[in-house]
Amino acid sequence: MRRIWTRYAFGVVTLALTLASGSANAWVCDFLTGGGFIVRDTGAKANFGVGGGCKNGSPTWGHLEYIDHGMGLNVHWTSITAYMEWDSSAGPHGQPTGARLICGTARTNLFGDVDWVVGARDSGEPGSDDEFIIRLARFGFIVYTTEKDSDHTLGGSGPGGGNIQLHKPNPSTTGSFGGSCPAMSAGV
Repeated sequence: MRRIWTRYAFGVVTLALTLASGSANAWVCDFLTGGGFIVRDTGAKANFGVGGGCKNGSPTWGHLEYIDHGMGLNVHWTSITAYMEWDSSAGPHGQPTGARLICGTARTNLFGDVDWVVGARDSGEPGSDDEFIIRLARFGFIVYTTEKDSDHTLGGSGPGGGNIQLHKPNPSTTGSFGGSCPAMSAGV
C-alpha cells in the first residue's frame, strides 16, 4: 500500500510542477465557427459555412462549404491542414474577437481538387461587421479569390450577412496554432 501511495504522490507532484512551469500545452488553441453570405463585386451572392480549430493537440479540425451562385462554384472541404492566428483582441465584455486563417484541401465542381485558405474575423457581437475572405489555389496558382472584392463584411456596414464566432479555448481544443497552408503562398 505504501508503494502505491508513493507513486500516486510522485505523480501529483510531477503534474503540479509541470503545470506551474507552464510547459503543459493545455487550452492554448481556440476555435472558430461561422456561416452566412457575402455579396461579390459582380453582385452575385456566395453562401458559406466554416469552422476550424485544434483538437487533440493538432490544428486539423474544421470544415468548409462555399457556393458562389454567380459562377455556379461549389466547394466542399476534404481536409483541414492549418489553423492560424491572424490577430486577436478582446471585445468590450471580454469575449474573444479577432481573425483566424483556416487552411485545407477541397474538391470543387469547376476547378477539381484545390488548396484553400479562409480568413474569418469576429468583430464582436451580435455578428456585425464580421468578415469572410476565401482563396482557392491549384498547382500553386490562384484560381478563385474574394480578396480583391471591395467589401467582405457580414452585416452592419457591409452588404453580406451572417456571423463569425470566435470561441474561447476549452478542454476539447488543446493544442497550438499552426499547420501547412499551401494556398497562402500561391501566386496569380
